[in-house]
Amino acid sequence: MTGSKTPLNLKPRPVATQKTGSNQNWRVLVVDDEEAVHAVTNMVLSKIRYKNRGIEIISAYSGTEAEEILLREKDIAIILLDVVMETDDAGLKLVRTIREDLKNDAVRIILRTGQPGQTPEEHIIINYDINDYKSKNELTAQKLFTTIIAGLRSYATMISLEKNRRGLEKILDSSSSLFQGQSIRKFASGILIQLSTFLECQTSGILCIEYDSGSSPGGPASYNDMSVFAATGEYSDCATCRMDESCKHPQMIALVKKALEEQKHQISDEYTVLFLDAGDAKGAAALLHGGLSTISESDRQLLEVFTSKISIALSNAFNYQKLISAEEAATTDFLTGLNNRRQLIRLSVPLVSGAYRSGTPLAVAMIDIDHFKRINDTYGHDAGDEVLKRIGTLLKERFRSSDIVSRFGGEEFCVIAVNLTPNAAFELFDNFRKSLETEVFDLAGEKAKITTSIGVCTEVSDSVDTMIKTADQLLYQAKKGGRNRVMLS
Repeated sequence: MTGSKTPLNLKPRPVATQKTGSNQNWRVLVVDDEEAVHAVTNMVLSKIRYKNRGIEIISAYSGTEAEEILLREKDIAIILLDVVMETDDAGLKLVRTIREDLKNDAVRIILRTGQPGQTPEEHIIINYDINDYKSKNELTAQKLFTTIIAGLRSYATMISLEKNRRGLEKILDSSSSLFQGQSIRKFASGILIQLSTFLECQTSGILCIEYDSGSSPGGPASYNDMSVFAATGEYSDCATCRMDESCKHPQMIALVKKALEEQKHQISDEYTVLFLDAGDAKGAAALLHGGLSTISESDRQLLEVFTSKISIALSNAFNYQKLISAEEAATTDFLTGLNNRRQLIRLSVPLVSGAYRSGTPLAVAMIDIDHFKRINDTYGHDAGDEVLKRIGTLLKERFRSSDIVSRFGGEEFCVIAVNLTPNAAFELFDNFRKSLETEVFDLAGEKAKITTSIGVCTEVSDSVDTMIKTADQLLYQAKKGGRNRVMLS
């Protein structure tokens, strides 16, 4: 083509760079097949500093070489790009590759051409996603300086906006999982995972919660009413830490306590401690290994938004825990963890009525510990409580999840088992009786055997109270008949 440059027979050469100052310099890719252009550009850009950062120049001598560099090198702020190199439109092809194939919208592309008539400016600006178009003849040292500073300012804005967008996405993604109802401990582990992702740091960390004295919802007793509720990574062994003088990480604990006392974040070269408003608790602190001393102002603002979301979710988790605790107190026997009598009636009324209407077999059993008063009188009430707890555990293990297992009161338990024929019901409860008979109980240092008497009603009624009364009468017959047996109707 008339007026085009003769393509140079260039051999692959290593990436040439010139660095000034710190390794946080702005990165500028110079793409041109003329050595002189690289030399002049290096000379001018080496003197530029913007926002206390110098320029790192990366050199490429063809469109193909530039593409290879862009595939492996990240954070290039500006590309000074010649149009005519190995082909007449090599530079323009590279623009399309950068924007469409590499999906890089942030890098500022400045076209430089020695033959502006061959590639009209209006056509290029309209049809190619570039940020500036300059003729090499007009690009003096001063104009190159102005062009580079404008490009860096634009690039910094683009990066900041993109970083804010990604940060907000992380906040929204994290919030959806953090606001799900869950236990405080599971929630605490979730906080550490989400924070490490958001801050792009190590997943090693702890989360501590400080309570008003005596108000911890399940946390271990600890120094200064402060508990470790989650520990990850290299701090996994801190999960049971009492946070006292025996702690292996005194510097870390001191920073956590400072965050809680001052109610604000503490950031050092080694640790990042974020204070969280913990609702009903005095406060919470999430510590992650890794300092954020160089964090930008925009990142700090995002971090404040994120921690406020976490604080709200933490308060939500506390409230959820309260609701669960209140529900459990109303429906669960505190000693055995089984359903209490109230919950038994609530669950069984619709179950028994449904079985009566549909003709489905069902069994209601009353189970009583033989000679339980003798156990309390001989070994003490603590030993009696241990017997109740162990039998409660055995009942949970023996019966199906579809069965209703409860502590009816005192030493009596009640089990309602669905879809059991009379023969299957007798076999099920008699097997439980036999297995309990083989258990050895340690009562105040003495080995003992414990038996049960069981009454089972399989005559389905429309009233659960009627079936329980029948089972209780059968239980009385089992006791009267010598105990350690099953009576069934």
